[in-house]
Amino acid sequence: MTTKLTLSVDPSVIAKARRISKHRHISISTMFSNFIVFLEEESPLEQEMPPITRKVLEMSAKLPQVPADWNYKDELSDILSERYGVK
Repeated sequence: MTTKLTLSVDPSVIAKARRISKHRHISISTMFSNFIVFLEEESPLEQEMPPITRKVLEMSAKLPQVPADWNYKDELSDILSERYGVK
């Protein structure tokens, strides 16, 4: 069972979350859930790491692999098309 949660988030963070979730084919709710579970399971060794190292590990944990056929140029083109209405 899931419960709805409302968060107050900066619009730029929402836009980033939407881009990431679209790119990784995962919902924002699932990303948030995975992040919280990861924080709770964090080992003592990771807690001793520098903050920037922990942040990078947190961001990459439990995210699906990038598809082998993914092309960053296509992704960039899609983003620019959405932003500027160019096709």
